[in-house]
Amino acid sequence: MKNIKLFLSVVFVLLLFSSCENEEDLFITPGANIEVESNNANESANRGPTITFGRYFGKCQGNACVEVFKLLDVVLLEDTLDRYPVSGTFYEGKFTSFKRSDKINTSDILPNFPLELLDSKLITYGTPDAGDWGGIYLEYQDGINHKYWFLDLKNTNNPKHLREYVNLIDKKITEIGEINNLN
Repeated sequence: MKNIKLFLSVVFVLLLFSSCENEEDLFITPGANIEVESNNANESANRGPTITFGRYFGKCQGNACVEVFKLLDVVLLEDTLDRYPVSGTFYEGKFTSFKRSDKINTSDILPNFPLELLDSKLITYGTPDAGDWGGIYLEYQDGINHKYWFLDLKNTNNPKHLREYVNLIDKKITEIGEINNLN
């Protein structure tokens, strides 16, 4: 009986602390110091689509081997964990704002997203990073869809309808790296 009371007391305290919410944390403003961890299935139900995109190289050393970003509306966040994306699960990262992210034009990422991907049963296009030329991780999430793909960075291995977008994402990640190195 004593153990049950202790258990229920602990559960009550945990529920009490986990139910607190600060209304100021519900809105994202550009330049705010924010962190977003992992992925939640209902994360973008109340806003526009979220795009997570990144570039990765397996046989690599240094900070540029894995670079993953999340675009929430007009706010660009950078993953600080830099984990190599794996098939079978959505990318789990710790996304934070970073200096000069407001200098990066992201207005072309969502409008150019290849909507054909949403109807595709394929997850992998080409052979990403097979010859150590790298791959692109792409994730799309809105109130209805939540899907991810691995795209070949060697663009001739991708279908023609994806090549332009792969180039766009690759160039955007390079641009982010150049601006980020000015910090």
